[in-house]
Amino acid sequence: FYWLIKHFDDETLDYIRGRFDQESGLAMIRTFQSLQEKALLLREAGAAPESEQGIELARAFWHMVMEFTNGDMSMLPQLMKIGSFVGVNSEWRQRQAQANSFIEPALGAYFEREGIQPFAEEGS
Repeated sequence: FYWLIKHFDDETLDYIRGRFDQESGLAMIRTFQSLQEKALLLREAGAAPESEQGIELARAFWHMVMEFTNGDMSMLPQLMKIGSFVGVNSEWRQRQAQANSFIEPALGAYFEREGIQPFAEEGS
């Protein structure tokens, strides 16, 4: 997964090395890929991001993010930056953009339903 890892900055790489071993790191990547594929399938099937299926996907995606960050919301901007994958194979980037076009509004609907404000300042 060098193609993925090379997009992380040094601070994020240090975090990953300290948080995950090879097995748990691969499991995280597989979870990400599985959720991406589910998003593409739901999108292709015409499911609405705010549908129950979309909300469940968003719940699983957010759980993965929280597991990856260990609840550290300060990591979200870096993860979002990495999510753009500039310089990555254009076919893969296109699939990621298609998955994101479902995941992002599904997360918005999930956050609204659950009252989650991931970008709110601490103590707000």
